[in-house]
Amino acid sequence: MQGTRTIRLLSLALLLTAVFFVFSGIGRGQSIFRVPERLRLNGIGEPDPNEEGHMGVITGAFYPIGWSKDGKFAYLFEPPDEDCGCYFAEVVIQDLRSDKIVWKERYSNANAPEPTEEDRNTLWKKKGAEYTARFREQGIEQLDSFMLLHPSINFEGDVLTPKIDIRIKTDGNFMVDGTVTVSMTSRKHGSKVVHRDIYRRRDTNGFRDAEISGSLVSPFEPRAAIVIVEVVRGWEGPPNVMQIKIAGSTLAGGFRK
Repeated sequence: MQGTRTIRLLSLALLLTAVFFVFSGIGRGQSIFRVPERLRLNGIGEPDPNEEGHMGVITGAFYPIGWSKDGKFAYLFEPPDEDCGCYFAEVVIQDLRSDKIVWKERYSNANAPEPTEEDRNTLWKKKGAEYTARFREQGIEQLDSFMLLHPSINFEGDVLTPKIDIRIKTDGNFMVDGTVTVSMTSRKHGSKVVHRDIYRRRDTNGFRDAEISGSLVSPFEPRAAIVIVEVVRGWEGPPNVMQIKIAGSTLAGGFRK
């Protein structure tokens, strides 16, 4: 009887494991995505080793993951911890044809019963299979390495340069009015607007500044993910904190002189 019960329990465990992998989209021959590697950014997105907080900004960390063949881009961002002693992470899949977020999950251990030391490695042990299923659903393929191009992209004999135009007014707290426009300029063909944020005073945002840290180019098509580092007001005022925004741009066509 004991042996029969043990066999049944093992069979049930195997069945549940099989069901998990079927529904998670991870089948035989498919492995969980690797823990992504950090990509060093340019400018205010990286801390100055000689200062506590680069230019008064508490920085986070950016980890690109991969691309799909239809213009989606996946990445992990670790937002800065202002004074919690916590671990925060955002995992994002974004459609760069429309800049819409297809899927996003925020993770935090701020409400854990007991303080625990966490990082992206412990996060991946907990959530890696679930994240991999999401990536596979959207056709994301993980890349071994990424090259951040800055300030320009060489494409088919042309030089393309993303630029940012910031026109805002702020009350010094969280209320912001104005626009932030990202454009792509071609040395041969003119320029085009690829992304614009409109801020209204009634919206609580705290935007302070932004710059383009560089661009990543898809291995599957002529499309770029423009990495924008934003600075927003900290909860208690300075130091302010860093955010990541991605703007998509096709490298071919759409330019006007």
